[in-house]
Amino acid sequence: MDRFLECKEAQAVDVCRVVVQEARDVSQAVASKTGVRHESPQVLLIRDGQCVWNTAHRNITMETLKDIVKPG
Repeated sequence: MDRFLECKEAQAVDVCRVVVQEARDVSQAVASKTGVRHESPQVLLIRDGQCVWNTAHRNITMETLKDIVKPG
C-alpha cells in the first residue's frame, strides 16, 4: 500500500487508511456503512458513499490498485 500511495495513479483518489488495531470503531463503522465484512488487510473503493469495489489479502497488488483507480 505504501508503494501505491507514492505512485501517480494514487494522486487521482482520496485515500483514507484505517489501522484496525488503533481504530476498531472506525473499521466497524465502515463495515456497517458499506455492508462489506471486515478483512485485514483490505481495500475498498468508495464512490458517492457506496462501496463499488473491494478486495483483500493477496488480491491487493500494485497492478490491481492502479487498474481500479484509472479514470473511465
